[in-house]
Formats: sequence, structure tokens, C-alpha cells
Amino acid sequence: MKPAQLLLAHQRLVERERALREEISQLETRLEADPEVVSLDEALAAKVAVQQAVAARLRESDHDREAHRTKLRSREKELMSGRIRNPTELIQLSEEVEHMKARFAEEEDAELHLMEENEAADVEVREATAQLYEARRHSASAEPGLRKNLDSMREELTSVEAERDQVWSQVPPKAQQAYTRLRVNPKVAEVSNNQCRACHVTVTSSGMQLLRKGDEIVHCENCGRILVLS
Repeated sequence: MKPAQLLLAHQRLVERERALREEISQLETRLEADPEVVSLDEALAAKVAVQQAVAARLRESDHDREAHRTKLRSREKELMSGRIRNPTELIQLSEEVEHMKARFAEEEDAELHLMEENEAADVEVREATAQLYEARRHSASAEPGLRKNLDSMREELTSVEAERDQVWSQVPPKAQQAYTRLRVNPKVAEVSNNQCRACHVTVTSSGMQLLRKGDEIVHCENCGRILVLS
């Protein structure tokens, strides 16, 4: 192969190597901790925290309501006992009892809403638990296949690295220098219909003649990339 063709082959191998490394990294991360399982585990923890907070509020409401119920019964008993003769005191106590009854009714309504909220939180926790269980089961069943793919990719990576080095060793020193000096990516661009595929600028006729010979490195006059006939 001509120098530019070798550089294109090297570039493609480098790109494949990069893609393989990314895929291998993603597989290794998934095998260490499946992202879906981690996400569902975090979601379950959040729902459990909500469930516990609602349950705590419900217990507190039960405690307060029972205390108010006891106090209300005590005041009602006192009102009905006949011990209080003073009309003013009777009216005040009667108003207090009515006020306590109204407040107690409001507390019962609030507790009913809390019970509904608690039930909804329980349902969400059960559903999140089931989703997490299914995700863990699926992750466990997929692990053998993922490890097989990982081994295959690692083998391909070793092969690609060896081929990359072999191709690079065949590139003449001047072509290597021209390639390494470039700061654009990709560094090599194919020419199709007399145009650089990277920037779509037409290659001059003299440049096309040099490309057809293939003995020299030809740069795109616009983007600076090394050109090679497709």
C-alpha cells in the first residue's frame, strides 16, 4: 500500500481500538454494577424513606388523636356529671367540648388522608421492590453472555493493537511525521469526486495528479488533512 493508504488503514484501526475500549469499559462497569439495578435500588431507597416518613406521621397522629379523645371524654363526663352548677361555667365547658369535637373531627379527616397516603406509599414500595427484583434477575441471567462478549472484545482489541502497530511500522518516517504533526481529527480524509470528504472542498488538478501517483503525502489545501483516493 501507498503511504497515504497505510495512514488511512492505521487511522481506521485506531478508531476501532478507541471504540472497543469504550465498549469494554461500559461492559466492565455494567458487570461491576448494572446501571439499571443501581438506579432502581436508589429509587426503592427513596420510596422507602417516604414510606417511613408517612408511617411516622401516622403514628404521631394516632398518638395525638388518642390523647385528644381521652381529654374530650373527660370533659364530656365532667359536663354531664351535674357537679357544675354555675351557668357561665357550664356554657364555657359546653363550648369547649364542642370546639374539641370539631377539632377531633378534623383530626380524623386528616388521619384518613394520612392512611391513604401511607397505603399509596406501601404500594409504591412493593412495586419498586418487584422492579428491582426483576432487574437483578435479568442482570444475573445476562451476566454470562456479557462476560463472553467482554472476552471476545478483549481478544479483538489485542488483535487490533497488533495490526495497528504493524501497519504503522510500514509507514515511511516522513509520512509518520506528517501524520503526527496534524491537530485535526480525523487526520486522513478520503477523496471522492475530486472532493475532500472531510471539508467538501474540491482538490486541485495538480493535487489529484499527485494523489493518483500515490508516492507523496498530499494535504487538503482547505482543512490540512492528509488526502487519499477512495
